[in-house]
Amino acid sequence: MGFAVLHIQKPKGNDARITAHIERTVQPGNADPERKELNKEFVTFPDGVENRTQAIQYRIENAGITRKIRENQVRALQVMLSGTPEDMQRIQAEGKLDEWCKDNLEWLRETFGNDNIVSAVLHMDEKTPHIHATVVPIVTGERRKAKQEENNGKKKYRKKPKDTVRLCADDVMTRDNLERFQDTYAEKMRKYGLERGIKGSEARHISTPQYYRELFAQNEDLKESIGYLEEEKQEVYEKVRDMYDRKDEVQEKFLNMHEYTRQKETEISDLETRIEQLKQDYEPYKAQDDINLLFSVFPQLNERLRIAQLCKGIGLTIDTIKQLFKGEPLSFTGTLHFPEHNQSFNVQDANLQLFKEGKDSDKLKLSINGQNIIDWFKEQFDKLRQTIKSHIKPTQPTQKKGRGV
Repeated sequence: MGFAVLHIQKPKGNDARITAHIERTVQPGNADPERKELNKEFVTFPDGVENRTQAIQYRIENAGITRKIRENQVRALQVMLSGTPEDMQRIQAEGKLDEWCKDNLEWLRETFGNDNIVSAVLHMDEKTPHIHATVVPIVTGERRKAKQEENNGKKKYRKKPKDTVRLCADDVMTRDNLERFQDTYAEKMRKYGLERGIKGSEARHISTPQYYRELFAQNEDLKESIGYLEEEKQEVYEKVRDMYDRKDEVQEKFLNMHEYTRQKETEISDLETRIEQLKQDYEPYKAQDDINLLFSVFPQLNERLRIAQLCKGIGLTIDTIKQLFKGEPLSFTGTLHFPEHNQSFNVQDANLQLFKEGKDSDKLKLSINGQNIIDWFKEQFDKLRQTIKSHIKPTQPTQKKGRGV
């Protein structure tokens, strides 16, 4: 019986790399482009949402969260669902892959909530079939750490309603929850001949770059061991030749040393086979290498990507961004979002346009009505803040009555 594979992690920083891998906007080196059409997205995006990144933002904006989202806050969890390679190939050969996918989606919805599953993609163009799911960690109730402080007699907050909606990856990925996820997922996969990994194992998931660093170090150690064994084998052969000259005296020792030499040769062969197996079995993500190569060949592409991300961040659609890159002014009516303060502003017939910062510069800037978009946002936010202040009446100090003289 093989193992059920469940890997959950909190991405650090921009998740553009994993999005490019999941949506195949950049072709991974370990994927077969001719099988790309076999990949399948199981979650339908809401109207107006075009990709995984927008789906994450849409869920956050429509979850009823009242607390401000910090810029460095984890907005989505990456969940990878699969099994040992030979078992996944067996499930596919038996015609049970569709049923396996259905049970995986059912487990995701039961575990994290249907609305929090914003994307689930089956990859069939790699060696082992697997599902990449994106979960927005929306939870309700008081913070887990705050409750612990209360139990320790360190209550320092005003208790909030138990139905308060929050974005909190830490409350989802507690030690107890992670263990429960492994248990329930393994139970769901049992009918496919997959079982839970060793409970309490000290094994930990590592990132792809860290895997390669460790694999390289292991390979270097193995090469060193092989070299040492070769030297040892040569010494053995020399001893054998020396003993052969005295074979009448030490025939038994000669036979033992011959067996020892054969054993060492087998160990060397096993080590070399293991190195090759590691290279063949692992499916590396090479998307970042491809992106770096593209940026080095087309330096201006990096600047265009920066501007495109800025435009998406303030709420412009892909079609609008394409029109702006044509260099022509564009009349815009709608809502623009200021990510720095998580504030949106409505505009009517605003003039948007992309300019080069200098004649010989590749740097681009986005303007609104001839003004840098960032300066415009800050100006609008200052106006909004002043408006709010003007509607707040100052509290009059309470005068205490004194006793008469």
